[in-house]
Amino acid sequence: MVTANLKNVKRCTVSGGETLRIFVRIFHTEKIQGEAPKFTQPLESVEVTEGSGTTLECKVTGTPEPNITWFKDGESVADVKRYKTRFDGERATLKITMTELDDEGQYKCVAENTFGSASCSSELLVNEANVKPAFEEKMKPVDVTEGEPAQFSVKVTGHPAPVIDWYKGKDKLEDEGRIEMVDDEDSGTYSLTINNTLPEDAGAYKCVAENEEGQVSCKAALAVREVITEPVFDSEQEAAPVKVGEGDVVSLNTVVKGKPEPAVDWYKDEEKLRETSRLKMDSKDGEHSLVILEAKPEDSGVYKCEAKSKGGKAEKTFDVDVKGALFPTRRFKNLPLPLRILIALVHF
Repeated sequence: MVTANLKNVKRCTVSGGETLRIFVRIFHTEKIQGEAPKFTQPLESVEVTEGSGTTLECKVTGTPEPNITWFKDGESVADVKRYKTRFDGERATLKITMTELDDEGQYKCVAENTFGSASCSSELLVNEANVKPAFEEKMKPVDVTEGEPAQFSVKVTGHPAPVIDWYKGKDKLEDEGRIEMVDDEDSGTYSLTINNTLPEDAGAYKCVAENEEGQVSCKAALAVREVITEPVFDSEQEAAPVKVGEGDVVSLNTVVKGKPEPAVDWYKDEEKLRETSRLKMDSKDGEHSLVILEAKPEDSGVYKCEAKSKGGKAEKTFDVDVKGALFPTRRFKNLPLPLRILIALVHF
């Protein structure tokens, strides 16, 4: 501090007899005592769970008492109503009653007075709180035509990210074959796709979301409209006549297509056939056959393969001709050769 004293006056005489008064101003300088801010206890990094309260605290000295300012990621927090700051002349605090994820960041406390400034920083980490799964968007019923893909989707929240399982009825589904599952944890969106749907895919489906906080589920139905087509044989033309000798094997084969897969029956002269020791029927992947073992002349006739389904009816016929042997040698096949030759000569 500087002060002036005007009490001392000096007189002097100049030529001509004039007297001058000279005022002498004496200055006194006083040094102001003070100290720049200094942090005796700096901020420490803090880790909290979302929703809980926390306080950032540091201690600072300085004369005169410093002004305290708080910053988050370089921006002043003065306008943030949820932040409460206090300074009692030594202890500076920033209190957050209920933390949010956005509160995470780098915090800095700045102390200033006329002798200087000081600052200290620390990090606040806010961990997301555990939350039971909840559906923001549930499954919706799906209606498709056979052969089309069917997709169910859900949007789920929860922390930690829930594990998603899909079910058809009570059976847990796996991500394989025609079944495709997609998980997007970032958006919380999960989907189940059934490619190339079949009528048997129709039914009730369920999505289960689970984490350590609990489990939730939702259901929806899948309806598959069956594609119906008329049964069709591989060839519309009548088969060429089948001619065999007595004792030979007669094999009648055909392929029939249609949706749903047609049921096939065989007829001889309009009489429905049943399997016997000599009559064998087989069906596999649309291929159908009728086999007659050790054919006899009485097996001759018109055979018909009839295919029926919801789509309609189709049929295909075969003309079978079994020629009788000149003499029944098969009946005597276990006899000695000379005797069989004799019998044959008798028949001639």
